[in-house]
Amino acid sequence: MNVKKKFLIGYAAAAVIALLAFEYAFWSNGFSYLEKQSEAGYLTQAEMLRDILLAELQGDADLAASSEAFAGRYGEKYQIRITIIDKDGNVLGESDGPGPAMSNHLDREEVRKALAGESNSMIRRSATFGLDYCYCAVPLKKGEFQGVIRTAVPMEELRNMDDEFLRSTVFAAAILLLLALSLVMYFRKYVSAMKAVEKQRREFVSNVTHELKTPLTSIRGFVETLKNGAMEDEGCAGRFLDIIDIETERLGNLIDDTLLLSEIEHKKDVRQEPCDVNEVIAEVTELLAPKVKPHVRLIFTPDPGVRPFTCNRDRLKQLLINLADNGLKATEFGAVTIQCKSTASHLVLEIADTGIGMEAEQTERIFERFYRVDKGRSRAQGGTGLGLSIVKHIVELYRGSIRVESRPGEGTTFRVELPYY
Repeated sequence: MNVKKKFLIGYAAAAVIALLAFEYAFWSNGFSYLEKQSEAGYLTQAEMLRDILLAELQGDADLAASSEAFAGRYGEKYQIRITIIDKDGNVLGESDGPGPAMSNHLDREEVRKALAGESNSMIRRSATFGLDYCYCAVPLKKGEFQGVIRTAVPMEELRNMDDEFLRSTVFAAAILLLLALSLVMYFRKYVSAMKAVEKQRREFVSNVTHELKTPLTSIRGFVETLKNGAMEDEGCAGRFLDIIDIETERLGNLIDDTLLLSEIEHKKDVRQEPCDVNEVIAEVTELLAPKVKPHVRLIFTPDPGVRPFTCNRDRLKQLLINLADNGLKATEFGAVTIQCKSTASHLVLEIADTGIGMEAEQTERIFERFYRVDKGRSRAQGGTGLGLSIVKHIVELYRGSIRVESRPGEGTTFRVELPYY
């Protein structure tokens, strides 16, 4: 396992551990704090109810009747249990009505403390109902009467909140883990892509160096031969100078294609205008006419229904030249046909030849830089190995697509679709 993978896995594990540690800290500290705050609030509520009850007791009012009505009314209002008890443990008022829980109040610690004059509260599980309650008890004195008003508030909501927080934490931890895994996968793809780019860069530099070195070596060899006496032989000197001229042209073409490919890759295409496609193709056929072999025809029939295509005219022309020239080089007998048409959304260009064709595995690689189906044949005809790569990048520049169909001995067809905008 490499350092990057270890770092990413460690980061993900640390994030999950930190989240779980936060959950534990909340349980041990935060939840206790919430309980204490809730308990203090419920005790204040009990003292408020005590003050309201004392205010409602007028003169010699029946304490038992008043307590029963008070407990029922405010218990329903605040959705809590209210019990009013005298000093002997007799229940004077109970919001939940009479029941088995009304005979054991003096056994409760909070009631005994309140009878001793101390307002207090505590959270414990009810033996009768099996639920956690916050019990608050405050002294109740009026004249000679002494008793306690006690409230019981279920803690279920707070417990549910804690459970919900736990579920949320587990869910968040799962999401965080998934994000961490996604991040790991993304970086793996990113690293793979960067390695692929670096590999392509090294291969490109190697190929360019090789392609430049080949004509330079040839030129240097013939120059040295001429300097060593071949200049005296006019026939030999003329033939050598022709070869030097050819290699120099090939070197220039390679440099031009390399610069053009670099320019297209960087999306440098600010000069765009509506182009008459038929007119551009006609210029291409005229330009390539000198390259047409004796037993080969270059065919193009204009289609008046083709709509203008907005692009850099030179780019479109270069695309057509490279495809048609590629077909002419591969064809010894037959024809190279250029067709164009407009669909509702695309400009469609089709260049077909009756040349040597290609195997399926060759068609998968023909758009790679410096890839040649027949290396000897391509170099002999002055090819740089960048023509179809340039075509592909021009098509991608205009967000189009290119497909190739070919069979050995039957020919090749390129279909380019460029979207109208």
